[in-house]
Amino acid sequence: METGQRTILLVEDDAAHAEAIRRAFASCADGFGITQVASLREYREQAALQPPAIAIMDLNLPDGRAVEVMTSPPENGAFPILLMTSFGNERVAVEAIKSGAIDYIVKSPEAFAGMPRTVERALREWRLLADRTRAERDIRESEARFHTLSNQFNALLDTLPDRIILYDTDLRVIWANRAATSELLSEGGNSGESHCYTLWHNQKIPCDACPVKKSLLSGESAIEVVTAPDGRVWELRSIPVKESGGIVSVIEVGRDITGQRKLEEQLRQAQKMDAIGRLAGGVAHDFNNMLNAIMGYAELALKRVASDPKTTSYLQGVLDAGRRSADLTRQLLAFSRKQVVEPRVLDINQTIDDQMKLFGKLIGEEIQINFVPGGDVGQIMIDPSQIDQILANLMVNARDAIDGAGDITITTANVELNEAYCRSHPGAVPGEYVRLAVSDTGCGMDAATMERIFEPFFTTKEKGRGTGLGLATIFGIVKQNNGEIHASSAQGSGTTFVIHLPRLDKGQETARPDISGALPRGSETILLVEDDEQNLEITRLLLEECGYTVIATTSPLTACALYEQRAGGIALLLSDVVMPQLNGRQLNERIGSAPGFKVLFMSGYTDDIISHRGILSEGTNFIHKPFTIMKLAEKVREVLDAD
Repeated sequence: METGQRTILLVEDDAAHAEAIRRAFASCADGFGITQVASLREYREQAALQPPAIAIMDLNLPDGRAVEVMTSPPENGAFPILLMTSFGNERVAVEAIKSGAIDYIVKSPEAFAGMPRTVERALREWRLLADRTRAERDIRESEARFHTLSNQFNALLDTLPDRIILYDTDLRVIWANRAATSELLSEGGNSGESHCYTLWHNQKIPCDACPVKKSLLSGESAIEVVTAPDGRVWELRSIPVKESGGIVSVIEVGRDITGQRKLEEQLRQAQKMDAIGRLAGGVAHDFNNMLNAIMGYAELALKRVASDPKTTSYLQGVLDAGRRSADLTRQLLAFSRKQVVEPRVLDINQTIDDQMKLFGKLIGEEIQINFVPGGDVGQIMIDPSQIDQILANLMVNARDAIDGAGDITITTANVELNEAYCRSHPGAVPGEYVRLAVSDTGCGMDAATMERIFEPFFTTKEKGRGTGLGLATIFGIVKQNNGEIHASSAQGSGTTFVIHLPRLDKGQETARPDISGALPRGSETILLVEDDEQNLEITRLLLEECGYTVIATTSPLTACALYEQRAGGIALLLSDVVMPQLNGRQLNERIGSAPGFKVLFMSGYTDDIISHRGILSEGTNFIHKPFTIMKLAEKVREVLDAD
């Protein structure tokens, strides 16, 4: 029961009836206050001024009928209205209730006397109606909010690339986002089915590697990585949804990780190639030092036993084996990017055109060689010997892949590598390049072979037909020159190797004269610094054979002291690059440079001490170990005679 005075707005033009109602409430202890008006106009004014707790209205008033101001349904009004009439019947009652009256009474002394109870009942009904109205409104608003949030959440899930699916405990699909339904449509799945194993996999029983099934059995989240029949790799995660301690559904999130796995594999491959390269470079460095001594002593011995044909042939065999070994180490160094090179500006089309006759002799008559040069192809900066190595190795590989007659096609073009290309080809950098492509109509390669083609000593050729260093050499050369290489192939469909080398602007021409002829000699004094005693000795002997005076030492610090003692008389510093105490560059910097003083570096590989990634800067003189007496004599003379 409410406390405090509540206002009743009494709308009655009959004074006697109004008085009877007042008396009934006067004897009531519930605290009602009555305001009386006699017309609809006065009712409207009073209700607008101060809305009552309830209105008691006569049906027929001087200026109209009470139903004109009622609100239907009654709970939509500001307060309840109790309707009275002197002549009640069923039709009037129905009209009153439909118009919005909370209740209907027929005027009588008994009805007036019981008016307080009638009002209390009407107020209770009004409160119930109002509560129900508020509850229904709250429910509608809550449903609207839920509907909005649900739509927003579904829209959010539909924007995700992951496949998100809700399953019941029988592995039936309850809901799926757009990515999942699009996947189903693209795979041509049975949209009339509801079980996951039928929808996604066209099976009649659950899959073995099913994280949803595992979550249903264990009650815990699960994860599986599966490979689809189309080759894509999926990471499937399942999360059980529980209510009252039991699993009611399972959420599965499927992510296509094919690209990620491919990048991971490419990274592992790059790391493996880098590790092999470091190993190959270290082995080649030490091996070159030994070869230098072997070949040097063999050459000196040949000069002493020229009259003994048998010994001469033996020593020539040693030299030939040394040269072949040097070729192997040169290829290893090219792969490891430790080969020392002297880049020149080259026209790739002209270079290929110059070698077409050589290719014909190398490949044979059964195979047709086609050269399709691109128009206005840019120049490249590369050591000429390296481009020769690339072309020769690719042509030989193509020849060996063709059984009988076939075609080899060489193409060149200007290309621009964009970000998208570089993302799919690790190691490539966006920019302007010259593309060199060599295609054959040979037997092709399977995927397992393709993964290993650039590894040193990996070969599919018969024993004795290849060392497995050809493609490894190309790989190292391309990487050393900031390029990119890849291959595409399929068994029975031939192979295409594509190389991209940075493109230069036209007009950058360089040239150096070739040095040839008889063994060059000299009489200058040379300071020789080599930490390997065996190499020091053979190099000294070779230089002395050419007529030079040699001051030799294994210590860079001793070399500094020797230079200070005879600075004016030393014409050339011939120094190894990788040495303890001081490396070749540091030794040169400490000695300084007097007018006419020259420097020539030598090494099995540079270790980037006098070069960047094995690429010599202009003005750096270098000779690669192992060297013959002719090569050493020519290089020393070239350096001493240079301006």
